[in-house]
Amino acid sequence: MKQNKETKIVVLGAYNSGKTTTLEQICNNRAKVEYNGTTTALDYGNTVISGEKVHFFGTPGQERFRFMRRILSEGLDGAILVVDNTNGITNTDQEIIERLNQYQVPYVIFSNKQDLNSDELQMVFDAPVIPTIAHEGQGIMEGVEILLEIVKSGC
Repeated sequence: MKQNKETKIVVLGAYNSGKTTTLEQICNNRAKVEYNGTTTALDYGNTVISGEKVHFFGTPGQERFRFMRRILSEGLDGAILVVDNTNGITNTDQEIIERLNQYQVPYVIFSNKQDLNSDELQMVFDAPVIPTIAHEGQGIMEGVEILLEIVKSGC
């Protein structure tokens, strides 16, 4: 009997960009390691999409927890970069983009907080940019589906 491959997606981004809220919109089964509402180790959730189990790992955004991004990114199949559109691309976001491109990781960018700023991100990307409002769930599942298609196609 053939066993289905499970997919690992890592949710990355700067502090307070909406990573945890994004993951909460995707997964009903989830756990968080946080202090005073801020992720300090990881968020985790899983769900079944199109009959396949997908694991989502959310990383902390503060610079002091940068090492957790590396740990949680081991063996990933794809990534979601959540950008706070009211701040634009931060140094943390730029570093993440460079690493994803360096390791040829399939990813999408969620341009989050569109309800507060609907301007386009000011940068040219090799990845699809999906406008999202995480706390309303707007654009989230569409972005996940786009990412899973990219991962599945091997591009």
